[in-house]
Amino acid sequence: YRKRKLKKKKKVSEDTEEEKSDEIHTLNFILRCLICEDIFQGKNMKLSKHRILSKEEMPEAKERKSGIIYFQTLPPNFTVSRMRDEMSKFGEIGRIYLQAEKRRDAKGKRRKRFVEGWVEFKKKSLAKRVAASLNNTAVGGKRRSTARESLWTMKYLSGFKWIHLVEQLNFEHRIEQQRMHVEIAQAKRQASFFSDQVEKGEQLKKLEEKVLKKGGVWDEFQRQVQQRSAMKKSKKHKQTDDQLLHMIFTG
Repeated sequence: YRKRKLKKKKKVSEDTEEEKSDEIHTLNFILRCLICEDIFQGKNMKLSKHRILSKEEMPEAKERKSGIIYFQTLPPNFTVSRMRDEMSKFGEIGRIYLQAEKRRDAKGKRRKRFVEGWVEFKKKSLAKRVAASLNNTAVGGKRRSTARESLWTMKYLSGFKWIHLVEQLNFEHRIEQQRMHVEIAQAKRQASFFSDQVEKGEQLKKLEEKVLKKGGVWDEFQRQVQQRSAMKKSKKHKQTDDQLLHMIFTG
């Protein structure tokens, strides 16, 4: 009887454990579903926060509306910040790029002086007005300013966008890098050729010393191909001149 009771208890315990495990599985499944729903709801909420841009607000449309002015020369001591301050007086501006001078001073340091620049205005009409009104006019400013008497030299670039400037600068940078690689390779070839010639000279010197120690004779030979051809030509010219003189005076 006791054995039967124990068996029943074991069965009940096993059934309860199975039920518990089933409940745990179902709870896990429900939790996963809830988490997934929360995630999707969060994503939907995030997506709903981002407003759909209109055609006018698209970056391509803004790029089309913008206008760029090219400055052939820049007033002395002008930097990006100062150029922004000066140009923002006339309206809303975007990006600015100033090209630094490539020359170096006596110490080998590159001068911090800008020689040309590009300024992006948000509107084409504004850029056209600024270029037309400021071109060939005095910069002005304070009396002690070095740029007071300088003249603006600018031009509105019709159909030119900032992406074109970036492409141009990247192209120039690639050309500069290729030129530097060619110069470095040429310098390496010259250095290797010079070192080879030095080694050959040292080897010949050692051979000469060995030959002289053994009592031999060392003949030095130098090429004179160009000199010989020139001497032959001069001899031919002399012979023809002598023949002509002889024919003139004897005839």
